[in-house]
Amino acid sequence: MLVSRHYLTLAVIEIYIYFTSPYPLYILMKKISLANRKIRVLLSDKKNKGRPAVNAETIKLILELKKSNPTWGGQKISDELKKIGNQVSKKSVLKYLEIYGMSNPPPNRGMSWSDFLANHKFKVSIDFTSVITLTGHQLYIFVMINLDTRELLWINSTYSPYGDWVKQQFKNAFFDLDEYPTLCISDRDAIFGPWFKRAMKELFHIKLIYTPFKSPQYNGRCERFHRTLKEKALANIIAITPEQINRVCSKYQKYYNTHRPHQGLEGKIPTFSESFPKNVVDFSTKKHLHNAISSFEPVKIAA
Repeated sequence: MLVSRHYLTLAVIEIYIYFTSPYPLYILMKKISLANRKIRVLLSDKKNKGRPAVNAETIKLILELKKSNPTWGGQKISDELKKIGNQVSKKSVLKYLEIYGMSNPPPNRGMSWSDFLANHKFKVSIDFTSVITLTGHQLYIFVMINLDTRELLWINSTYSPYGDWVKQQFKNAFFDLDEYPTLCISDRDAIFGPWFKRAMKELFHIKLIYTPFKSPQYNGRCERFHRTLKEKALANIIAITPEQINRVCSKYQKYYNTHRPHQGLEGKIPTFSESFPKNVVDFSTKKHLHNAISSFEPVKIAA
């Protein structure tokens, strides 16, 4: 009997809340509003509805302006079209740019890092890596790479990379070159401080550019070379003296520049300007770094 009274009480409360709440009235008004909107759409004149469609010739002009001016936004293209009597809104321009896969770039995109490097004819990248010797000392290895050809221009090691030693490495690297690079990329190590920037400008007329903080990708070719050097040349030896490491690095430099295909160059060799021969029948196997690395060499047949 008590259970029946409990359920009866709950039912009375739910009925009271339902009929006193404004929610049912809100649902009814929403339905009426939707029905009213559908009726107005059905009775409206469809022929004069909305803006006129953008013709194909105007769309072609929009795409042509975007191709010629990649950094232009929707408003800039719209204003340019107004000059020749085509009234197209910014929203319509952006719509067609998106349809044809030419969406507007973010504002103030500026020049990319690759575009900046491409503006310089001869540019190099420098960096230090290190190995621990048998006696527990840290041996620093200085690396300089030509960013255009991927050629390893210079590599040398020392226990103490002080300022005069670094300047001497540049003199040695450019000793037999016809011209100096116009740009040098380096990270923000203390050795490459303001004094080094002034020295590059005064001695070699080279502009030094520092990579942003915590951005090793901006000096990625040097960073990647460090890994290649340690895996291919230094992994199977025990570092003892700088002279020993320099001999190994010198041999690897010769292999790296004259025999090793580079993925970044589509399989080409940095110092090999000729095209590869096709269907080579006679070839030999050449060993490098005391038989640690093997390479194929085509056999030249005397005429």
